[in-house]
Amino acid sequence: MNFQNPWWVDKKSIYEDEQVKKALLCNPKFIPSPLQESVLLMGPRQVGKTTFLKTSIMNLLERGVEPTKILFFSCESLKDKEDLISLLHEYRTFVNSQEAYTFLDEVTFVKEWNTALLHLFNAGYLRNTLVFVSGSSSVSLKKETLPGRPLKKVVFYPLNFRVLYNLFFRKIELPTLNVFDVKEFYKNAIKLSPYLNELNKALLEYVKRGGFLATNYVTGDPLNSLYETYKDAILSDLAKLGREERVFRELAEKVLDFYASRISENTIAKETSIGSHNTVASYLELLQNLFVLRVFRKIENGRVNNKSFKKIYFTDPFIYRVVKRYTKGVGSIENSEVARIVEGIVGEHLAREYEHTGYTFFKGGKEVDFVINQIGIEVKWGKAKPGDLKLERGYVLSFDTIDFESGKAVLPVSMFLYALSSDRVFYSL
Repeated sequence: MNFQNPWWVDKKSIYEDEQVKKALLCNPKFIPSPLQESVLLMGPRQVGKTTFLKTSIMNLLERGVEPTKILFFSCESLKDKEDLISLLHEYRTFVNSQEAYTFLDEVTFVKEWNTALLHLFNAGYLRNTLVFVSGSSSVSLKKETLPGRPLKKVVFYPLNFRVLYNLFFRKIELPTLNVFDVKEFYKNAIKLSPYLNELNKALLEYVKRGGFLATNYVTGDPLNSLYETYKDAILSDLAKLGREERVFRELAEKVLDFYASRISENTIAKETSIGSHNTVASYLELLQNLFVLRVFRKIENGRVNNKSFKKIYFTDPFIYRVVKRYTKGVGSIENSEVARIVEGIVGEHLAREYEHTGYTFFKGGKEVDFVINQIGIEVKWGKAKPGDLKLERGYVLSFDTIDFESGKAVLPVSMFLYALSSDRVFYSL
């Protein structure tokens, strides 16, 4: 415990922490503001959760908080709830019995961690304490894990396009726009036209690097230096959860083969050695809970059709590249792939801002890439026209075409993404 909390002896030691040093040396610097309430912080591996916890501790120390009132512990060495309860008991007994700030990193793989936290709350160990719990898996977090306890569930995703553009290019004074008012969205989004060339340049970088901070700070192609790190992070999580690497590899390769196209669990099962559609479904659910991919379901007559074909995208384009190299031996992006990757980026950004994002298709094969409450979004990437959208209202996304006709807005993808996205780093679950 002392080893993980060197500021108890010398509060300046926080500046010697590896994550803190890296964060302070980055140019441009990106240190999210500390959260002011107890949270369950989720997100994919390597997104920066641990760094955020450490810079939050730095902020507390700089504000003059007594160092022994701050407990940090990386929980990957803990086996079960008894270990977690014992840790907090020792801290409260021997170090600090007063108000505290408790940071428990990667706690979600500790067996029955939520039961342990509930016990600690009920027993008074966390009284007058801000609790920050982080983890890479939302398997149990999407349920009510701590009933009645003041822990807000938030997700730290790879940065969205707006936040990344603001960080590495410039901040444009444009509020986040509401997709349901198509005409108003269009009227305000076209104010971004003077920045279109730069926005498109940024989007092509986003296709290559994604929204992870590490992949954007590294010089050169991030796949050269970070492939093993991100691949191993996914595989280690699967191993901890008792899943087979072989099944993941076959499933991931099939997702790539059908990227931006409709596919079913049965198709994946039949075209691989997995065999069972139930196994496919369980792995898809798990990979969503690990923030590796996102599944979009068909919206039919205003309702979700869970039995119909799905569209599956990786949550970040860099994960796409990692999985491609892992399954196919090469992670470079061909020109023919860019449109499909961009479609996935649009879907992910929509889903973060609008919970009930899906897609739809009609008899005869006509498809709408994404649908939110009767508003359609069609991603064309190249040249586009209003008639490309097979719904009455919505958006057709192009590379550089701008137009409006009868409730349908044609906008460049990069302008749409910037206008759609918020400045948020953390999203409520």
